[in-house]
Amino acid sequence: MTTTRLPKTGRLPSGGYKPRRAALADGETLALRMDGSIVHHAKDGATLTTWAPDDPGWAQRAIRFGLQPAPRTIHPSGRGVPNTKPEA
Repeated sequence: MTTTRLPKTGRLPSGGYKPRRAALADGETLALRMDGSIVHHAKDGATLTTWAPDDPGWAQRAIRFGLQPAPRTIHPSGRGVPNTKPEA
């Protein structure tokens, strides 16, 4: 039997997140879905709020699962030189 260790970011090798639940002090729960969204459930199981990974409040809830928001990727624009390629 082989086991896969999760990286410290909490992401699975497939690029998704490992589903987990975290109990809150008032009896409500937070659930992390495989797509990275976090759902806030009431005591009776009703959904109160949902946060996607790009929502501003996501990071505040994700810390309960040991997750941190990934830095935004900035794509390079070709050595910082404007289009200097000669025309064909």
